[in-house]
Amino acid sequence: MKKLSLIAILALAISANAAGFTGGASQSNTSGFTGGQAPMNQGGFLGPRYGVNSVKAALSAWDDTWVEIKGKIISQVGHEKYKFSDGKDTIIIEIDDDDWGGVSVGPDELITIYGEVDGNALKANEIDVKRITK
Repeated sequence: MKKLSLIAILALAISANAAGFTGGASQSNTSGFTGGQAPMNQGGFLGPRYGVNSVKAALSAWDDTWVEIKGKIISQVGHEKYKFSDGKDTIIIEIDDDDWGGVSVGPDELITIYGEVDGNALKANEIDVKRITK
């Protein structure tokens, strides 16, 4: 009897959690959802974000500092390593194969990278990219 009660409670908990998201790719943007993100009327802070937003700042930032930088990938310099420029300075970025998210970019396309500074005392800072948007 205890097993049956436990199974019923788990089934209710799972079904309650599954009902949380009601938007989808088939809905239009007039519903308040944009690409599966939070509703547009949710609100939030609109000022400067935590972290750095330029290559120059990333080159001198502490390890694991969050970055959000607009720029271009200039060239590939190794496996999963690329030269990135924000138009003023350049830095090496690392983009794991599974972090591209289906985005393809050429050297003339402006993108935004989101990630963390990867720094140590022996070499120049790099950026470990977690997400890319066009």
